[in-house]
Amino acid sequence: MPRHSEATLAAIKGAIDIVSLIGEYLPLHRAGSKFKALCPFHDDHNPSLEINPERQTYKCWSCGAGGDLFDFVKDYERVEFPEALRMLAERAGVALETPSPASGSGPGKAELLRACAWAERAFRTALVGSDEARGYLQRRGLSAAMVERFGLGFAPDRRDWLLARGRREGVDVALLERAGLVSRGEKDGGLRDRFRGRVIFPIRDIRGRAIAFGGRILPSVEQRMAESGRGVAKYLNSPETPLFQKRRNLYAVDLAREAARSAGWVAVVEGYTDVVAAHQVGLANVVGTLGTALGDDHVQALRRLADRAVLVFDGDEAGQKAADRSLELFLSHEVDVRVLTLPGGQDPCDFLLGEGKAAFLGLVEAAADPLDYLVDRSSSAFDLDDVDGARRAAEAVLDVLARLPGARGAGRAGLDLKAAKALDRLAHRLRLPVEALRRDLAKRRRPDRPAHHHVQLGRIEEGPATSGRTGGDGEASPAPAIRPADLDPLDRELIEILLNEPQVVGQVITRVELSSLRSQAARAILGACYDLHGEGRQATASEVADRLEDPGLRALLASLVSPIDPRPLSERYRNGRYLPRPWRDRLAELLPRLAERAGRDRLRDLEGALAETDPAAEPETYRELWREKMRLMLELRRMVATKKSSDAS
Repeated sequence: MPRHSEATLAAIKGAIDIVSLIGEYLPLHRAGSKFKALCPFHDDHNPSLEINPERQTYKCWSCGAGGDLFDFVKDYERVEFPEALRMLAERAGVALETPSPASGSGPGKAELLRACAWAERAFRTALVGSDEARGYLQRRGLSAAMVERFGLGFAPDRRDWLLARGRREGVDVALLERAGLVSRGEKDGGLRDRFRGRVIFPIRDIRGRAIAFGGRILPSVEQRMAESGRGVAKYLNSPETPLFQKRRNLYAVDLAREAARSAGWVAVVEGYTDVVAAHQVGLANVVGTLGTALGDDHVQALRRLADRAVLVFDGDEAGQKAADRSLELFLSHEVDVRVLTLPGGQDPCDFLLGEGKAAFLGLVEAAADPLDYLVDRSSSAFDLDDVDGARRAAEAVLDVLARLPGARGAGRAGLDLKAAKALDRLAHRLRLPVEALRRDLAKRRRPDRPAHHHVQLGRIEEGPATSGRTGGDGEASPAPAIRPADLDPLDRELIEILLNEPQVVGQVITRVELSSLRSQAARAILGACYDLHGEGRQATASEVADRLEDPGLRALLASLVSPIDPRPLSERYRNGRYLPRPWRDRLAELLPRLAERAGRDRLRDLEGALAETDPAAEPETYRELWREKMRLMLELRRMVATKKSSDAS
């Protein structure tokens, strides 16, 4: 890695104020002489990230993240230091002494951002020359001001329109491919435009930079394709790229940030035109989900925008199902959320343009608490006057409540209060004693069960992670011994490294999800490590042991602490003697293997979801699942190729 002089680094720091920089990513508020924000590096509930203008540094007093502006860009943008240096040097207008080369994986983020900015300008120019595309937007009721505000564009229905333009203007074709703007055909491998015959919606990051695109097929093009016997997705997004991961991004987040902060709430809709219509009627605190299921990253992003999130769903059956899928995710987080379903089966765009801002705000005021919504949905879905119907309604609510995380400290206490309120309402509706429902709920809950999200990566082990449960005679049953050999090999390797090198927990927490571990005992130990790290404490073996109530888990932990067990996954022998490898080497080898395993688990989940989805009844859902499967398969192939290349070298 080329080194740069202290003078160069100082010039960059002198040209960029860290408060202004972080303020482009996060909402800040002044706290005395400093500024505070919700930390983006962990699941923060109370602003724990502190920015010091005098020292030009930041520090999270909860998870320990901190440093200067280089550290912030490196961690937030998920790039290495050379790339962060190059991005900040370009922003500051400082020339580097020697070019910082891109990594072996391809162009850096700065080049990709320039490619997306160039494509955005090209698409906007094409829209000016297309009467058909502009006519479609006018028929949808979108004004010229909104077209300009959102930077809408058009991709002509040609295989190589953008590709040819790029070649004429000297844009590197490999850069366009890496940015997801062109792709290779499955049969001939030739390059072609990804977006053809579509109205283009630029997808921007929190700083307003184009990082990806969404395209809506023009009706005339869709009709021609159908007449020729070819199906086509109505909406198409950019693929996953180093700039764009749709589970981490929200549409129009850059335009909604200030309005959401001012209003104290942010509304979440599904479609691009829904967002544009909301802004057109004066509701600028509205964002979109980019056509993917809501996930944990979305929840954190929404919490950074405002204190309350209002989930807006179509009033039809598909919208109701989407609301049902989102409930459990939001209930598993300590976040203020409301559920709004539109009347008469309308979508948000039609409702907003037809009824206006005041009518929508009236619905927001009446939006239901998620647990109230859950009880209402169950009550309307089943006949409560029928014994079997009442039983099924109760089971529907209790099944969701049973999967919520238990109250562990003040952060989760609010969930138990919400659950108690839901049980009271359910008991009143069903005319049942609330104590009977509480007993039923207690039976359904399993200790330390991972929360279920839109895709479950891990698998639940048989048997609890904790002991001390009483048997039929009322005495505590002895804790079963857990040997290191009983753990999944990869899980064991990870836990072994963390217990012996607790300073690396911060590196692992952003790469390995708790639910992705196979062994329940390993999940319990890793969870204790993560909890300690989140509290700003080092996850030493003694600290972790204090968090574990199960004697069997504590015994297992002791056996994994140095001296290291002689049978780790990465053991090597020389002259018949065991030669331990440095933990950095072990971790560098292990993390890609865990990522590949999690990807394959998720691939199985996607294949199961595809098998359960009727392509005729839910074509958009089926296509989205299929595209996600193809993307994940490609990502897995890249992982394998990278591993082979690394092994060969």
